[in-house]
Amino acid sequence: MSSIDYDKIRADARAEVDAELAEVTDPRERRTLAEEIRDQAFMELSMLKEERQQLVASAALYEYAPDLHEKFGIARTHLRRLTMTLLHDDLDREEQINPPSWPADRAEAARNAGIPHHKDVVQKAAVICARYEGAAARRSAAIAHLEDAGEMLRTAGGRVRVDPMERPDFATIREQARQEIVDELTAADGAPEDRLRRAAEAVDLWEEKVAELLPKRDAAMCSLAFYTTAQGVYFSAGINRNACNRVLARVLKVPSVADLPKRDKQPAAARAAGVRFVKNAERKLPKIATEYEAAKARQAAAIQIRNELIPVMNAEPYGWGPLRIAEAIDRDDKIVRRILPAGESA
Repeated sequence: MSSIDYDKIRADARAEVDAELAEVTDPRERRTLAEEIRDQAFMELSMLKEERQQLVASAALYEYAPDLHEKFGIARTHLRRLTMTLLHDDLDREEQINPPSWPADRAEAARNAGIPHHKDVVQKAAVICARYEGAAARRSAAIAHLEDAGEMLRTAGGRVRVDPMERPDFATIREQARQEIVDELTAADGAPEDRLRRAAEAVDLWEEKVAELLPKRDAAMCSLAFYTTAQGVYFSAGINRNACNRVLARVLKVPSVADLPKRDKQPAAARAAGVRFVKNAERKLPKIATEYEAAKARQAAAIQIRNELIPVMNAEPYGWGPLRIAEAIDRDDKIVRRILPAGESA
C-alpha cells in the first residue's frame, strides 16, 4: 500500500479552495477568484505533467510491483497508460485509452527506449504524483465553485427549470455491453494464457471507467434533484428511487433517507452541505448513466471470464501456480487462491 494518503491530499486541497472561496460572498467576485485558482492549478499541472510521466514510467518498467499504482494514487490501467504512451510514441487514440500489454522484459524495453532508471525512482515519482493530485483537486474544486456561482447568479438560489429528461433503456444497454465484452474475449483466437491476460486487462480498464463515472453520475443526479425542477431523476440515472434517495441522504450527511428535507428545503440544505451545481446536468446525466451501466456490465463480464480461465491455467497441461497466475492478471495471489477450488492451488 502507498505511504502517501492521496485521498487526504485531495480532500485537503479541496478544503483549502472551499475555505478561500467561502470568504467571498458576492457570486461575481467568487467566480473571478475561482477562475484564478483554476488557472493557477492548471499551470502547475502543466509543469508537473512531463516529469510525472517520466518518473512513473521509469518506476513501472524498472521496479514494478502489483501495488505500484497505489503508491502513485492512480489506477492500474492509468499506470500502464502513462508508461506505454512514453514507451511507444506512435500509439493512436484508441491505444492510448486502452494501452498495449506490458512488455515481457520491462527493463529491457525501457533501456531500448532510452528511458533512464532514476535513483530512488519510486519515492521521487510518489512525491511528484502527490503534488500533481493536489493541483488536480484544486482545479476541480475551483471549477465546481465556478458552476455554483453561475447557478446562484441565474436563479438567486431557487430551482432551475429543466426540460423532461431522456430515460434510457438500461436493461438493453447492460445486456448489449455484457455481450460485447463476452464476444471480444471469447471469440478471439489465442492460447488460454493470452485470453487470461486480455480478460485481466479488460477488468482493469472497466474497473477504472466505473470508478471514474460513478462520482460524475452521482454529482449530476444530486444537482438535478436538489437544484432543478426535474422529476423522477432516478429513471435517467439507471437506479431505483430508494437507491437515489440513499445517495441524496449521503451527500446531505443525514442519518437516513427518512431524514431528507422536504423538497422546498432541499436547495438550501444542499448548498449548506456543499453539493455542487452541475451545468446542463439534465443532458449529461442520461449519457453518463448509460456509460456507467455499460462499464459495470463489461467489468462484471470480464471478471467472470477471467475467473473461469484461472482454474484452466492452474490445471494440466498448463499447471500454473497461484503466484504465476497472479502475476499474469496483476493481482495479489490471495485473490487467485480464493477463485481456485480447494486443494487445486498448489
